[in-house]
Amino acid sequence: MNIETPEGQIAVVDVGTGTNVVFVHGTPSSAFEFRHAIAALKADYRCIAVDHLGFGNSDKPSGGDYSLAAHQRRFGLAMTALEVRDAVFVLHDFGTSIALAWMLEHPDRVRGVVIANTFLWPATGFLRLILAFYATSPGRWLYRVANLSAGILLPWAWGTHRPLTPEVHRGYLEPFLHSEDRHATAALPGELIGATLTSLEPRASELGQWPVRAVWGMADPLVGRNELDRWRGLVPALEVEEVPDAGHFVADEAPDAIVRAVNALGEPHVRTTRTHRATDDPRAAQL
Repeated sequence: MNIETPEGQIAVVDVGTGTNVVFVHGTPSSAFEFRHAIAALKADYRCIAVDHLGFGNSDKPSGGDYSLAAHQRRFGLAMTALEVRDAVFVLHDFGTSIALAWMLEHPDRVRGVVIANTFLWPATGFLRLILAFYATSPGRWLYRVANLSAGILLPWAWGTHRPLTPEVHRGYLEPFLHSEDRHATAALPGELIGATLTSLEPRASELGQWPVRAVWGMADPLVGRNELDRWRGLVPALEVEEVPDAGHFVADEAPDAIVRAVNALGEPHVRTTRTHRATDDPRAAQL
């Protein structure tokens, strides 16, 4: 299904019935990265995954607003349109910064949270200097034309738990085949030093008002052990499943761990034991 926004349509996977589970992706991703977890959970849960504007099957207007603040606003529109309540949120990468504003405004609609290789603070040090370039017009142009996110960073950040096959990589590359499709991926690196993350950082500990579990790919060179340790300090009750050989895209690399975390936070009687066989067919995203 699609949801209309003033800037274009955003695509939504909405399958199954039961307690809502909302999957929120970062970059360069979409509902595609959650396809295995959704396939395993949809018999017991209503599974929702929004493709942010500029990603996945959503529209990709060249003049769209791809700032974090705009993604937050459109995410809120989607949650309202979908009448999301009593939901478990699965947050990856930029997904936490995109979803948390709405969650904090509607705390009664959140049942629990699963965080997966994600952050809620701006970059520092040498990385900040690099990102300052990618926040400029020439930097965004280079990032977009070279397809740095899906073409280069994604395979570099993938672990060995489940190999990144050519078929799976094509599933991530397909929404960004042309440079004009990559305005959204080119915009987000600059947001890592932007005002929105800076404003959210002091509120990171508020995630602890709900039951929170972490599923963490420990072989992630981008958002690894240091970020997990920071979350542990911010949310003392955090329960963690570490996946030693998984990288940044842990929901795709180790979907069974995501399923376990969702079941722990979902309806008490649900203890899904079925195992969904992972497939490398990108068409599996069309659930």
